[in-house]
Amino acid sequence: MQLKCGQCGAPFRAADLHLDRGIAVCSACGSVQRLPGPITSVTPNASEATAKQKPQGDVPVPERFTVEDNGQELIVRQRWFQWGLFFLLFFAIAWDSFLVGWYSMFAGGGGPPGVFGIVFFVFPIAHVAVGVGLTYFVLAGFLNSTVVRVADGMLSVRHGPLPWRGNLDLATDGIEQIYCQNKLHSSRDDNGHTSTSMRYEVHAVVAGQQRKLLGGLQAADHALFVEQTLEKFLNIEDRAVPGEMTPD
Repeated sequence: MQLKCGQCGAPFRAADLHLDRGIAVCSACGSVQRLPGPITSVTPNASEATAKQKPQGDVPVPERFTVEDNGQELIVRQRWFQWGLFFLLFFAIAWDSFLVGWYSMFAGGGGPPGVFGIVFFVFPIAHVAVGVGLTYFVLAGFLNSTVVRVADGMLSVRHGPLPWRGNLDLATDGIEQIYCQNKLHSSRDDNGHTSTSMRYEVHAVVAGQQRKLLGGLQAADHALFVEQTLEKFLNIEDRAVPGEMTPD
């Protein structure tokens, strides 16, 4: 049996198949697809050997996620903290220290006189904005969590304790389906080099409209875990949704 990507049609290679998670990540276009099961054998392409796969099961609880389910209330919590934040913390400290030193010079009367003093005072304002944004981002990474709560006929998403956009409330009786999408993000550094990374989102279909529940997830199994957990608690039968990252 040969498996192909549902997005670009390229045959999956053996390295694309993550049999323990029941998903495949296409090396040609980067899309993620849930593997159908049960499958007795998979032939990614003519040059690769047949691989065995066990029937797909539930995605295990990922790192930094916790679940509380008492039958009446479901709480899925994701901590934002990760070790890479320490690098950004040191960078933010260095950036902010430079700006504090710069403006301290003016406060002590050490800046250039006249119009040059005004220019030197105004010039770093954009850097101040970057420093404030970076500092806030780092603090949120250390302190914040995302909490998805389902209780009393409502599904809520909250980010905190530091304020962050993306909070929402949905009536559960209007949720028709929950699904995942993958988004390719591109960024360019100071040298003009472009790097890309894949991020994952969890969406709900409400009265025929798409509503994003979570975004910026770094792994496909994080999104799949949230999808499966919510569908199980809400008794929603998993069905294919156009544009989802893991069509059945």
